[in-house]
Amino acid sequence: MKTTLKLLLWVVALCSISTLQAIDYVMLSPLDTAALPTIPNKDYGGNVVRSTLDGDAIWQDTHKQLSRHNFSNKSVYKVMLKLYRFTHNHYVTFPVAYWSSTPQGDSLLVSGRVYLPKQRYLNGIVIANHYTMTSNAEAPSNMLSMESVFAMKGYAVIMPDYVGYGLSRDEIHPYLHWRSAAQTAVDLLNCMPNLFAHYGYSYPTDVVIAGYSQGGAVALGVARMLEEMQNGMAKSDGAINWTIRKLYAGAGPYDPAATYLYSVERDTMGIPVAIPLIVMGLSDAYDMGFELEDFFLEPLLSNYEDWVLSKEYTVSQINQLMGSTVMTELMTSEALDLDHPLAEMLYEMLQWNSNVGYDLQCPAYFLHSVEDEVVPIINSENLMANMPDDSRISYDMGYYGSHMAASVPFVKYVYQDL
Repeated sequence: MKTTLKLLLWVVALCSISTLQAIDYVMLSPLDTAALPTIPNKDYGGNVVRSTLDGDAIWQDTHKQLSRHNFSNKSVYKVMLKLYRFTHNHYVTFPVAYWSSTPQGDSLLVSGRVYLPKQRYLNGIVIANHYTMTSNAEAPSNMLSMESVFAMKGYAVIMPDYVGYGLSRDEIHPYLHWRSAAQTAVDLLNCMPNLFAHYGYSYPTDVVIAGYSQGGAVALGVARMLEEMQNGMAKSDGAINWTIRKLYAGAGPYDPAATYLYSVERDTMGIPVAIPLIVMGLSDAYDMGFELEDFFLEPLLSNYEDWVLSKEYTVSQINQLMGSTVMTELMTSEALDLDHPLAEMLYEMLQWNSNVGYDLQCPAYFLHSVEDEVVPIINSENLMANMPDDSRISYDMGYYGSHMAASVPFVKYVYQDL
């Protein structure tokens, strides 16, 4: 009886979160005003919630709950449900559709999610970039994200799905191709003025950029793209000249080529599903036409389409199905031989997608746990070694536990620093 009750509660929890998926996408370009929800002008009880989030107890409890269950999908969903119940009366959220582009530059209808606080003066805009995911059900347009808490500070929070998820799920996700991911974020940002005008929001034109894991690398890419636009190095299509208030990036694969070498030398990959995501994602982005059999061993070789392309399985599920973290058990010897033309080309594409060495011009905070088993800390070490000497850029490389465990203090820091 107790097991049945727990199962029932779990189903109810999932249904409560998945109700976010039932809302139709709101078209932003051009803006479909008839599809927009009504937003009340007053926020009753918001100060109590903000006071709780400004303290330590709720974050410690969240970390404890997730750690107890090793950050399982089930525990994450439970935390998201609790967060939703705690905060959802103080903002309005809906999935959105807008135009962006493929890595090749072709127009593509993509999607994301917007969180708007009820107060009509915005403290700013947060571009929140999501972590590595493989299940389309986890895309921001389909599910609540922890970054929604930033709306409690009076910020509009915008989250792109990236190419390959949400409305563009039929596309191969160009994993670690930073420009395509950053483009979806910037294009979403450029849709905001018309949306704000419809609701009567006043807002500053400086933005906050945040992201953890894959989102950390994307966040750095978004900052670079916006700075290139400010410097006249990138096309802005007449959009607002956005400035960056601050960049927050946690545990990102900023140097994917160094990460690849690190993994090959140690014959281990902290997140095995990253292998097919990188190889086939970058192959598609650069029209390389890589063949599965040139890179993958069984069982991944025969199951790539079902496990990865279907976008029905989560990262942890695919990692379990792949059955190993040992590189030589997952990839062909040619793919691991850096003197082989295939491996050389893969390595070169990874180098193209590094932002190590970029002279960042905005204030920034970088967090990375020295115990990170998924994204090696060499990424942040290389980034710091090649970053301009700027007192506005800080690095927090402490003992925060595993890759997933460190995400909680990262989100907490961003929230409390806003």
